[in-house]
Amino acid sequence: MNLSTPLSAEIITTGTEILLGDIVDTNAAWIAQQMREVGVNLYFKTTVGDNEPRIRGVLEQSLGRSDLLLVTGGLGPTADDITRDAIANATGRPLVRDEAIVEKLRERFARWGNTMTENNLRQAFIPEGATVIPNPVGTAPGFIAQDLRNGRGARVIAMPGVPREMKRMITESVLPFVLSLTGGVGIIRRRILRTVGIGESALDSQLGDLMNAGNPTVGLAAHTGQADIRIAARAASADEAERLLDQMEAQVRERMGQYIYSATPDESVEAVLVRLLQEAGATLALLEGSSGGAIVGRLRGVEGGSERILDVNIERSGWQSDLDEEQAGRLACTARDVVKATFGLVVLSTGGVDEDFYSQTPGQTWLALAGPTGVRTARFPFGGRDNISTVWIGNRAMDLLRRELAARS
Repeated sequence: MNLSTPLSAEIITTGTEILLGDIVDTNAAWIAQQMREVGVNLYFKTTVGDNEPRIRGVLEQSLGRSDLLLVTGGLGPTADDITRDAIANATGRPLVRDEAIVEKLRERFARWGNTMTENNLRQAFIPEGATVIPNPVGTAPGFIAQDLRNGRGARVIAMPGVPREMKRMITESVLPFVLSLTGGVGIIRRRILRTVGIGESALDSQLGDLMNAGNPTVGLAAHTGQADIRIAARAASADEAERLLDQMEAQVRERMGQYIYSATPDESVEAVLVRLLQEAGATLALLEGSSGGAIVGRLRGVEGGSERILDVNIERSGWQSDLDEEQAGRLACTARDVVKATFGLVVLSTGGVDEDFYSQTPGQTWLALAGPTGVRTARFPFGGRDNISTVWIGNRAMDLLRRELAARS
């Protein structure tokens, strides 16, 4: 396979129960991970209900743009299992009964001591000329059907929606087939750089040219109070992909390094901060004036966090009446000194927001960090006790100390 024109794929998940929200589609995420490991570019993912015309319409569109269609669901024995019919109609291959499948079905039901009902024979019909994918842990086999009508030769790989059946087919049959198409070369690796203290739009303005690159690709994913930078590289080998990732990460860090707090997927700001406190042998006196102990809770929820976060009990009257930089700094020093901690961190807020983050009432937040080298402060033009504000303010407060500790290490 020429790596400049790798296989393109998409996932089509069938099932009205998914569209109704009765179940969560975990199959698509798992399939995507497997395709990444064999260097197949995944460009689209579609969920469609159990309706033959709609499934057929999705398939026809997908056959015109992708090399592989990975379809799950709708291969069972019931009347609403109509995925095989839609695939037959979309590829122009009539359904035919495979007697080898019939025999295996009869053997399996006999082994279970059950009588096979007539509707189970639906599972023995596959598009003419299709290759059967064995199902060692279920009754419905999968199949691979090729569309030869437009000269593209796109392939539809149909599998049951039951996760353990689908995964067994992917592992034992589909991946070897895909590797036979690619020549066994090609791999996609990704890396996640987690940032805090900067918004998605600001990241985009600084990384826009890198995000337009072809390989590696750079993308952003926003979360409440922080954003991720995703780098993905495609190469002939894992070592080459990692080399490409290293080169792109170096460029990203040169521009945004001060905001990157972790390169470990899903690692939280609080986990990093607790680790830095442990490495420095430092303790923190944290005083929250509005967030109801949410920041303390996050830090103590990390293993080892309770040993590093000290309780503070000082007079709280007047905190909300006249917030300013001087008061915040003074309270941070007091909190630190009362419990003899290495650092004192104070979070003081007024105002708030509704559940709708953009419906904001006047307010402000002062952060103050008192440490061995002095006092640092920061002000933000919002405040409140709602979930969004609490996460935002908490992340900014922890990032203030994170930067201080990182600079000392």
